[in-house]
Amino acid sequence: ALSKPLEEAFSLWKQLLEHPGVPRVRSPEQSVISLQLLAALFRLQGKPIQALESFLLLRSLCQKLGDNLGMANSLCQITWILLQLECPSQAQVNL
Repeated sequence: ALSKPLEEAFSLWKQLLEHPGVPRVRSPEQSVISLQLLAALFRLQGKPIQALESFLLLRSLCQKLGDNLGMANSLCQITWILLQLECPSQAQVNL
């Protein structure tokens, strides 16, 4: 029950980012932070797949915004989760 709001937030972000182009948001910086927090909260709840999916959305947002540092950070987080899930070949692709 506690993760329902997180899952709803994830679903809304997914809908927003599935369209091509830069999403219309009030603050791109706050949007990046929001997705980082979403992924971190999933991680704290012990939901690595949802955290991974959130970091993938973050990577997509950063790519659309041209935020290279944010993209690098999200790729590092994705790689870390894949290694924790014992998926080294998929982790290597992100490196």
